[in-house]
Amino acid sequence: MTAVDLRLREHSESAPVRMDRSARAALLETAAGKIDIQATADPDRVVLRTGSWVGALSVPGCTIRVQPSAPMENLFAMFSAGLPGEAWSADQVGWSADTEVVDGVAAFLLRAIDTVTRRGLLHGYVALEEDSHVIRGRLLVEHLASRPWAVATPPCRYDEFTPDIPENRLLLCAVRQILTWPDLPPLVRRDGLRLAQRFEGVTVTDPSEHDRDILVTRLNEHYVPALDLARKALAGITIRHLEGQQSAHAFLVDMDDLFRRWVTLELSDRLWPEISLDERPQHALDEQEQWHFTPDLLLRRDRQAVLVGDVSYHLASGSSGQSDFYPLLTYASALGLEAGLLIYAQADQPPAPEVVVRSIGTRLLCVPLRLNVPAARLAGQLDTLAELVRVVSYRRPVARAR
Repeated sequence: MTAVDLRLREHSESAPVRMDRSARAALLETAAGKIDIQATADPDRVVLRTGSWVGALSVPGCTIRVQPSAPMENLFAMFSAGLPGEAWSADQVGWSADTEVVDGVAAFLLRAIDTVTRRGLLHGYVALEEDSHVIRGRLLVEHLASRPWAVATPPCRYDEFTPDIPENRLLLCAVRQILTWPDLPPLVRRDGLRLAQRFEGVTVTDPSEHDRDILVTRLNEHYVPALDLARKALAGITIRHLEGQQSAHAFLVDMDDLFRRWVTLELSDRLWPEISLDERPQHALDEQEQWHFTPDLLLRRDRQAVLVGDVSYHLASGSSGQSDFYPLLTYASALGLEAGLLIYAQADQPPAPEVVVRSIGTRLLCVPLRLNVPAARLAGQLDTLAELVRVVSYRRPVARAR
């Protein structure tokens, strides 16, 4: 059967596609939760439905590319949140408006890693234990007592100043995972191979080993933007070996998570120090503290909560779209706030700018951030949003009874 090569948009549905059983099985295993596969009346044809994951996925007999609705410039603006402005541009990274998502993200990430490691890899002290002919550090007497025949090479514990630390392992893992993509442009692959050589002495790790947060200090704070990008990229990269020697490759970016992180950081930068922003704080819903909830953002003035918000990349139509309001109403009520803020990028049926809940009077404000606009206009939308937050976050004076 001829190999399938599909190009789809996010939140779209393909026409019926002929796909053999092995390709369907590989797709189900690799793209679970990212691309839905729906059966048709014809057992040899399926319909593919995309969501908020964009990028590319390749399994034996099928390659699917999912393009975002936002221009590449704005997509990279979301990726670069936290990077200094001079650290990225179209000229430096080598992407253009028609760049494939995978190619652009790969080049962008390699550029960010190259920027933070150009002057040398970060080093740190790592505790090691080994048998040595020369005593280094502390002699492990208790181990030697249990193995007296090893007195010629006594066990020692010492601290080694080395580049083999979690920060460098994460960056190297991201570079190596990028290089696994089969259709990577030659220039990007060359830059990736050259960059991987810089990590000599760093242990090769699996993406699953990097689910723990790395403590940020003054020594590694210059690594933070690249580490954040590497985590985002690894979250969308999966390599799974299927039957035989065939393998599936996926390089997908979750726009839901990317949009939420970007909005949170941009708002925090614009509102500080007048208003502080807590990202995904946890609060108790009931007085017994048995049920908890986690809004996307909570805004405070003088440490007092003044506005709660949720960030949603895509609002679905119908009753499922209305469900985005229910958590927000719950958050505002539990926190004793007069208003809640819903920020979204797309909507099948755009909601009203403001919804006032009966009886209790809670205001739910709905603000769109259109991503399919020039970068300057997008920045203007963020400025307008920050100004709206400043106005809404003032508590109304309570009228006193005469």
